[in-house]
Amino acid sequence: MSLVNSVRLGLDEPPASFASRIAAAFGIAGRELCLDFTVVFQGVVDGEREALLKLAGLGDVSADALAAHAFVRTQDRRYVHRDEILTRGALRRSRVHVCPACIKADIAAEPQLPPEAAARNRAIWVIEAIKTCEVHSMALVEIADDLAPTALHDFAFHVRLALPQLDVLLADAARRPPSGFERYVLDRLAGMRPVEFLDRLPLYAAIRICEIFGVVAAFGRTPNTKRLTDDEWWQAGAAGFAVVSQGRPGIEALLADLQRTYPYGRSSNEGPQALFGRAYQMLAFGADDPVYDAVRAIIADYTIAHLPLGPGDNVFGKPVSARTLHSVRTLSTETGLHIKRLRKVLRAAGIIGDAQMQATYNNAVFPAQAVEVVVAEAEGALPLQEAGRYLNAPRVHIELLAREGFIVPYVAARAFAAYDRYAKTDLDAFLARLLQTAAVMDAPPENRMPIPSAAKRACCSAGDILRLILDRKLNWVGRLRSGRGYLSVLVDVDEIRGKVRGPEVEGLICRQAAQRLRTTDKVITALIDAGELKTFVALNPVNRCPQVMIPLAEIERFEQSYVSLFMLAEQRGQHFKQVLKKLEAQGIEPALKAAKVGARFYLRSSLE
Repeated sequence: MSLVNSVRLGLDEPPASFASRIAAAFGIAGRELCLDFTVVFQGVVDGEREALLKLAGLGDVSADALAAHAFVRTQDRRYVHRDEILTRGALRRSRVHVCPACIKADIAAEPQLPPEAAARNRAIWVIEAIKTCEVHSMALVEIADDLAPTALHDFAFHVRLALPQLDVLLADAARRPPSGFERYVLDRLAGMRPVEFLDRLPLYAAIRICEIFGVVAAFGRTPNTKRLTDDEWWQAGAAGFAVVSQGRPGIEALLADLQRTYPYGRSSNEGPQALFGRAYQMLAFGADDPVYDAVRAIIADYTIAHLPLGPGDNVFGKPVSARTLHSVRTLSTETGLHIKRLRKVLRAAGIIGDAQMQATYNNAVFPAQAVEVVVAEAEGALPLQEAGRYLNAPRVHIELLAREGFIVPYVAARAFAAYDRYAKTDLDAFLARLLQTAAVMDAPPENRMPIPSAAKRACCSAGDILRLILDRKLNWVGRLRSGRGYLSVLVDVDEIRGKVRGPEVEGLICRQAAQRLRTTDKVITALIDAGELKTFVALNPVNRCPQVMIPLAEIERFEQSYVSLFMLAEQRGQHFKQVLKKLEAQGIEPALKAAKVGARFYLRSSLE
């Protein structure tokens, strides 16, 4: 049977709204109407076929038209609407949202009905993702949040309570066009598939994914999602759709931005959950549905490729099978090398740069394959003093070997405030070259001795002897059978002297010049300081130390021009005081006085 005062089924109206409006036309509640006609009201809400058939008869409408906009509940507590699957969380069950402009238009179009019976719900208003009326470009407003069982799903009841505030709600409602996210949901409900990546997901999952990434993109890593307003969720949906509609590239770009902007600290727990915030947490702990696995796979792939994770770690509960990146911290944990020393070793090896030296240990990352050889050598490499003990070279000599480049550090970390490290293989190679031509003997012959002793006897450095050995310029090199390493090498001191003596230099040192001029070293120095004798610096041929020398030509010039009082007295066979008295008697003054150079020198021309 049909009711005489029944209302017309509206466009996009869900069955529960239709039942509520029929009841309102008679001034009763929706549940009361259904009870009077043995219709299960909850069956109407859940889209049950039998309940819809009875309601269609009461309202004198087609059962198919009534079911077209129903939310049909399935056995797994989900709902099918227009061939799309929605979960309970994707629907407004206790909350009622409306467009005030649409409600006023409904009331104006049916003046013969009570206002609450004329105003109808829209199926799209039941969907949580829709927060904007596309007809009026206006934000939906909440008119009820009632969990009371008697009023649940009774749309006309809530409209009647909101009618006094309808004009205020209309004036205060935000004006805005539907977001791209909302348009996508509307397109899906209209049977279109506009976005390939999202279209592969059920509608509830597509909505959830956009919101998951949107809250992070719009409000940071860890917003309190329970306190977000409808407007903020609208922003989140729009931001998330802009990301997810691009598929994998869009999601990876967001993850990269979150990783780049993360304020790294000193914690060792700054993994994907910390970096990606709610985007990771919601998929890890709040969405175990397998339909999200494709999205989880994108995050997992990015995480493994860009974060220092390896065996022992897991992403979304699944173990990581192979390592792509290391951080200083993970490599230190894996190898047992001290974390500070390891970072300096990696910088010295060129694996990390200056910027990563300033980063935290967790954030200084590099390809795992790049460090295999470096770590292997670093683990067995020796600091300089231990290298000296390994070569059996005294402290002074091992420092000479390092300073003059005879041994080269495998990891040159001194510039980064760490000890240089020397690989044992490099030290062995140096010894092999040094002993390549050595004759083995039980006791050293005369004048044949270890390098340190030979360097002292030949007035040269150990480096000179080493270069002669390594360049194969010595006729004889020996090795003491009972010795070891560096100190077992023997050389011929006489041969070394001949090899290291420098070229002879023409000129006199100060001592020699003083002997020739029959004066003292102090006087020669004074003559040099006064500019009377020119000098040059040359290397001593024996010890190759720089020394001041006077050219022979300069000595000869000085002898031709000057004669000292002492030499003049010696030539005349008289005491210098007698000669001085005669010179003073004749008024002859010294050209260079004792007060200036420490002795009296006369011009030979003044004595003629």
